[in-house]
Parts: sequence; structure tokens; C-alpha cells
Amino acid sequence: MNRLDERLDETDRKLVSILQAHGRKPTASIARDLNLSRTAVQARIARLERDGIILGYSANLAFHTGGNVAAMVMLRLSVRPCRLVLDIVLQWPEVLRAYSISGQHDAVLIVSAPTTHSLSRLSDRLLAVDGIQSAETTIILAEHRR
Repeated sequence: MNRLDERLDETDRKLVSILQAHGRKPTASIARDLNLSRTAVQARIARLERDGIILGYSANLAFHTGGNVAAMVMLRLSVRPCRLVLDIVLQWPEVLRAYSISGQHDAVLIVSAPTTHSLSRLSDRLLAVDGIQSAETTIILAEHRR
């Protein structure tokens, strides 16, 4: 069990799960799902925000909007921490998300480009960044969500 699990009771875990799947779900509807009052749900959400469990809310966008090509780019880095490189590429409009990961790669980027040619140019730009040793691109064909 990690520290986060220790700080959340079963109701908090269900609440967080609901918010992760449906961040704009009305509080009254969440309250019905959890068999709590709307006020109790609002208080729990406020506490989770105050305690730094919920850091913010965001819109999840479809990868293939506007005809763009979405891809995952697996990076091998020669510098640590990974954040030194990721902070640079996160400023690029094509880079939607960046993750430090374990395994044979050090980081993965979720990117979106208008064409495969522009995706190729993005790969070339990535390889020109100090600290990036290799970039392996895989095009995303479809997104599947629960």
C-alpha cells in the first residue's frame, strides 16, 4: 500500500475514481452514487483538494481531432533528472503529455502532428535536443477507454 492509499478511505477512493472517469459529473449525481449527501461529497472534494490529493482538473481531448496524427515517442535520455529534458519539449505545441517511465526507455511523449511528414520532422527536432539519445515513434491507431 502506498502513502496515498493510507490517506484515503474506501469512500474517498470511490470518489476519486468517479472524478477521474467523469470530472464534470454533477456533485448531486456523485452523492447518489456514493450514498452520501451533496454537502458531504463537496466537503470530501474540498479536503482532497486542500490535502493535495486532487491537484487539478483537465479536459481529456481525443487524439485524432482535426485530422492530426497522434503518436507515442519513447525516449532514451543521457541526462538526469528526466525533467531537465521534458521541460524543454513540453513547451512544443505538438507535445501533449510527457511521462518519466521505467524500463528500457526513460520517458514517453504523447504527441500530435498534422501529418506523418510533420511527425518525422518532430522526431528530427527531438534528436537535436541535448540529452536525448534516441526517439522511437509509434503511431496511435485508436484510443480505448473504460
